[in-house]
Amino acid sequence: MKLSMERKPFNEFWMNCMLNQAFSIAVSEEPSYREAAYLNIYRYYPWEAATDKDFRYPTIDTLYYMDNPAKFPLAQVIRYIEPGHFRSNDTVLEEIKAMLKGGRNMSLNVDLYDWLPGSMAWKTFHWYHYSLFNGYDEERGTFYVIDDTLAGYEEHEVPAERLLKAYGNAEYNVNPDYLGPAYYVYNLQDNIQPYELKLAEVVENAERLVKELGAFSIEGMWNVDPDPEKKQAHLTYGLVGVNIICNRHIANTSLLRSLQEKKLISESLYQSLSEQLGTVRDGWDLVKDRFVTGDFERDRELAFANGLFAKEKAFWTTLAAGA
Repeated sequence: MKLSMERKPFNEFWMNCMLNQAFSIAVSEEPSYREAAYLNIYRYYPWEAATDKDFRYPTIDTLYYMDNPAKFPLAQVIRYIEPGHFRSNDTVLEEIKAMLKGGRNMSLNVDLYDWLPGSMAWKTFHWYHYSLFNGYDEERGTFYVIDDTLAGYEEHEVPAERLLKAYGNAEYNVNPDYLGPAYYVYNLQDNIQPYELKLAEVVENAERLVKELGAFSIEGMWNVDPDPEKKQAHLTYGLVGVNIICNRHIANTSLLRSLQEKKLISESLYQSLSEQLGTVRDGWDLVKDRFVTGDFERDRELAFANGLFAKEKAFWTTLAAGA
């Protein structure tokens, strides 16, 4: 017997594991929440590498609005994200099946080292996150999860044996100081109203971004170690951060398109903003390519990135002034 939650992966762009799975649930329930993902509620943030706290890199904090849960658009879909713990390690598989049979949206803490072939971490390094379940096949002894690999954010098949290994090595089980749960369950609202994109909210966030971009500094970041082994790890972390920035500008492009289609901004403003944003997108794509190919020169990339931050600040200034 195969059971499916029939959730479709939200794969227009990448935010982080928790947000992409939350939007996979929300958009599957009510398609209008696709536009909620475009909303410009984010900030730039200096992140520390998971395996090297001395290496810092710029990325985007896409959960910024959780500082004020009332502003979280998905609060209209997801009533409560409930932490959960299994009765015992012997009952993990049966408890997961029971939750899925009951129509519950659950996300499990796993170690990516043994999780999905084709992911950046597969058999390379230990990295922990939560993965969304989408069903299982009793006869084949497999589970279906929605998660990301280098090929994108899609549904994947995971054998039960691999599931137990990845969960057994998850941070929940190996780190005594870890405070997170074994899994989360997304409890939905009884009545889900369609999402409405509002220009006033976009402008409010644009004005905030202008201030934050003016104060943001990447001094001390991207300090890649020349040692070959450390260098590759640092470039990989740097790439993760830049990739999220690149994806955010994919979202910003969709945001502009939605504003134009709804006639919330004029055609002339749309064209001006599209040109500015295109320059920013192309610039970050170039930085990403340099991390991928290893053609990385720290001073050059820092100067170039600072220029891109200035261009994005000008972009949001134009939107706020012209809307």
